Amino acid sequence: MKKVLSVLLALIFTMQLGISAFAGFNAPRLSREEWDELYASLCDGNELPMLCVGSDETEVSLVWHCDKETATPEVRLAKNMAMVNAKTFKGVTTEAENDYQLVCRVTITGLEENTTYYYQWNTGNGWSAPYKYETKSFTSHKALVIGDIQIGGQSEDSQIQSDVGFNWNNTLAEALEKNPDVSYLVSPGDNTSTGKTADEWQTLLMPEAVRGLPMALAIGNHDKKGMTYNYYTNMPNEYYGKYFEGLDRDFWFRHGDVLYLFFDATSADAADHMAMAKEAVELNKDAKWRIGVMHQALFGPGYSGLDPETQILLNAVFSPIYDTFDLDLVLTGHSHLQGRSHFITESMVVGRAESGKTYTDPKGIIYLNTNAVCDHGSFSGSFPYIAYEFSKNDVTTYTTLEFEGNTMKIETRRGDNSELLDSLTIEKTKEQKDDMLLKRFQRFLYKVVEFLGLVYMRVDAIIVKIRGGHF
Repeated sequence: MKKVLSVLLALIFTMQLGISAFAGFNAPRLSREEWDELYASLCDGNELPMLCVGSDETEVSLVWHCDKETATPEVRLAKNMAMVNAKTFKGVTTEAENDYQLVCRVTITGLEENTTYYYQWNTGNGWSAPYKYETKSFTSHKALVIGDIQIGGQSEDSQIQSDVGFNWNNTLAEALEKNPDVSYLVSPGDNTSTGKTADEWQTLLMPEAVRGLPMALAIGNHDKKGMTYNYYTNMPNEYYGKYFEGLDRDFWFRHGDVLYLFFDATSADAADHMAMAKEAVELNKDAKWRIGVMHQALFGPGYSGLDPETQILLNAVFSPIYDTFDLDLVLTGHSHLQGRSHFITESMVVGRAESGKTYTDPKGIIYLNTNAVCDHGSFSGSFPYIAYEFSKNDVTTYTTLEFEGNTMKIETRRGDNSELLDSLTIEKTKEQKDDMLLKRFQRFLYKVVEFLGLVYMRVDAIIVKIRGGHF
């Protein structure tokens, strides 16, 4: 019996080693002292790389700053830490926000599922240390959603910036420890506080976890206060449209059966938002799930429900797009309040969506609003479209989206102990059949919205110039 138990224990130990070697992130939870030491060692630079999602699951991209004299946009990829038989990917350099650096952008292609890779980037002074990146399943997979990271909070104070970075690091550590099978991270915007300084992005990229976690970052109103988003991200399929100005752009990417549409909700350019959605959907007609991502909280909890710009202007611009292309879920932020809607179509509740339940082939869209890493809002009341709200808003939360077969499971948990707060499962058993006559009529009516959106953009540009930037 002792021999049998010894063999079983050895097998279990070996299996655990195999799982931890493949499925884990290097995402340590840090004490305040450890974080302060890390922050002090890195806060004066701006050369940490960002790992970004690719156009599909077989790609990721890297973006980093490098000295203008030595900038070489190259990344090496291998299946071993010694980088034996590494393949080199070359990219491009673009101008930086300063006159002494260039921005290097490289896309890695041909990735295989369930594979451990190691990559290095050319720092201008040789190759970086190798970092691990693990692909997961391309069919069944999980996404992590964290909103309003907003490094710096509501200020440019370096201490507050460090405080938010500390919370960001440990929220990631908690989420990834409990969800080692996550494939990528989605942010509904406000990744920085001012959008103007390099140190905000440097702090965002300090956690070791992001070296192995591709990110997809929407533009928020705080990002829009400056132009640094241009220089520190490398999002796929960026769409600049006919009427976008300045930092404006949308983008999309696909992972397995899931198509994500990212909208710059700080722009009322309805024509270009509709055009991007149409292009992405037509290129991915076989995608089972369609998810929208924008910053402002359509059908969210708290004060967003009383904000006329969100509930009138942005509702008029975006809701018809989401209804036209039959989205399943829309991820939002902005209000720093965690909440989720019932099923909504044409701005009306068309079905209940109670926590903990499974809904098969439901009509309507779920709108999920994220909490914030930087600070938390307070509720000013609830609305009939709200299905769930997190009333104890003194901690950060995170959400996972798990796709398996015909189901999408949405779970929201506390960021400090992963206590389950809200869950919902949607199951698809049949294809959506569109009423083409109704769709054409809706598209005709939307032309009016497109015209009014362009008028609003011109007026808003004048207002922004007068007040010195976006709020």
